[in-house]
Amino acid sequence: MTTVAEKAAAANGAKPQMYSPRRLDIACGQRKRDGFKGIDISGDADIVHDLNETPWPIRTNSVREIVCAHYAEHIPHWRPGWEKDGWWLFFDEVFRILAPGGTAEFIHPYVMHQRAFWDPTHVRFIHEVTWYYLDAQWREAQQLDHYETEVDFEIVTVDAMGLSDEFMSRNMETQGFARTHYWNVIPDLRVLLKSRK
Repeated sequence: MTTVAEKAAAANGAKPQMYSPRRLDIACGQRKRDGFKGIDISGDADIVHDLNETPWPIRTNSVREIVCAHYAEHIPHWRPGWEKDGWWLFFDEVFRILAPGGTAEFIHPYVMHQRAFWDPTHVRFIHEVTWYYLDAQWREAQQLDHYETEVDFEIVTVDAMGLSDEFMSRNMETQGFARTHYWNVIPDLRVLLKSRK
């Protein structure tokens, strides 16, 4: 898919500008993380680009570290011109731009918390197991290697964020039961992925 900027550049006979940030804040909005270049459609972005238009203007294998807070839940399932779900298009690009062994941190509302449903623009409700679909070995073991993607990430960590002090003061057995069975225990998840290339 060709972006508006690429079409304009092509019309003028110029090549679109490509970037090679070492550290990238995807969907940085107005809260770009210190020490990172940001990519977004507006806000504090150093690279102004609609993330729903691929390919992104970033060189393959150029990024060592990615952060992306509160965007994964907004990835559309479909748009005109897309041949597969937006989840795969988005993570195809994340995988493409990450250097071998590069890391990507994602923060999002947890599916079993009311926070996931507050924002009317949330279109994905993400469980910790959802992230394993990005692991090629896991997909193969589950006989799900028919999904239209080549991404392969190691799931390094999946951490709960925003847990109350009252909850954290409980014993581990009580915490484990509550995390599995009760709603509104875990507000957010922080997931760290590592590219396998």
